[in-house]
Amino acid sequence: MSDPTPNPNPEPTSDPTPEPDQTFTQADVDRIVRERVKREREKYADYDDLKAKASEKATAEERIAALEQEIQRANLAALRSRVQAKYGISDEDAELFLLGTDEDTLTAQAKRLADREEQRKQKNNVSPREGNNPKPASDELGTFTKNLFSRAAAD
Repeated sequence: MSDPTPNPNPEPTSDPTPEPDQTFTQADVDRIVRERVKREREKYADYDDLKAKASEKATAEERIAALEQEIQRANLAALRSRVQAKYGISDEDAELFLLGTDEDTLTAQAKRLADREEQRKQKNNVSPREGNNPKPASDELGTFTKNLFSRAAAD
């Protein structure tokens, strides 16, 4: 390897005449700091306005989200009412049993509830022997007692 050849006219890398150190009085330092603070404050002068606008935007977005949820609940209530009326389901049953969030689910729930009600009506929910007083088996002692008292009452 070869050594680099030195440059015959090297350029100085720094200023050969050093600057004398500047000294500042406290008043000068205070003035410089005040100017710097003033520039920074001017730089962020509209920060409060921007912050207020951002807050308004967030509030508007929250209101939009709340209104969208309210619309969704109203649409669901209207759908539930249509399905309820179509299948003749009472308000109490609809509140308890129609819990779906789309038309297919609500229709399936309402149809099943209406079918169960129809099955209950077909069976009449009655015991077949209720109200009947079946004849007791013949009892010789009972027959003898009846005959005895009926003769005594006839005499």
